[in-house]
Amino acid sequence: MSKRTEGQIADGLKQIAAATAGTAAGAMIGGSEGALLGAAVGPALATSYDMVADRVAAHRAGRRSELVREVTRVLRIDPEELQDRLLSDERLLEFAGRVVSAAQDISLSQKRRALARALAAAVEDPAPARLDIWELLQTAIKEIDPPHIRLMHVISLATPLPRPPERPSEGVKYGMTLQDVYKIDPGLDLGGHAVLQKLISLGLVESALHGVIYGGTFRPYAVSGLGRRLLTLLQDEAEPSP
Repeated sequence: MSKRTEGQIADGLKQIAAATAGTAAGAMIGGSEGALLGAAVGPALATSYDMVADRVAAHRAGRRSELVREVTRVLRIDPEELQDRLLSDERLLEFAGRVVSAAQDISLSQKRRALARALAAAVEDPAPARLDIWELLQTAIKEIDPPHIRLMHVISLATPLPRPPERPSEGVKYGMTLQDVYKIDPGLDLGGHAVLQKLISLGLVESALHGVIYGGTFRPYAVSGLGRRLLTLLQDEAEPSP
């Protein structure tokens, strides 16, 4: 399969992303404000803006193509088959548009790979219930930054919560407090509470108490099932899993 075909599919996903967002993807300056700015800055500065816009557009195009390559690599299919699968399912196609819209503007390669793997897993099994989960993960990946990932990795080292219907064991300390986290990664001390609250709001971290009471005045937290799935996507060689 030629690079040109990969590029065509990536450009097609760009069109879906723009339609899904309801705006033209990649536009930096437009409308009457853009016209006034162009008239005011003069030819030299306008040329500089054109160069910046071209560079941004090139980065976005590269990231879209990178996403297509990663999805096809994980699924072991060619780009043409990926296109056929996306076009056969309207909701999956819209999800792909949202993934592309997020990935093309993300500089952290780890997050872009995670988005590609989320899309690959959705393509592999586009059942509505599973697609609901991948949509949650797409939102979470887009919203988190390196400090959130660091905090999740630290908390994931704690004793995990038992899965229902298994009951928590008495005397076992599940999860970690923020104070425990700071001992392992002191760099998270500044802003750690805000980072934690963001993770809780996204459903990636949850209270580890679950009815278990033990000594201490600080609340422990654990990585949720959704959070563990996200950490799997962030791994260097993650594969889609059920």
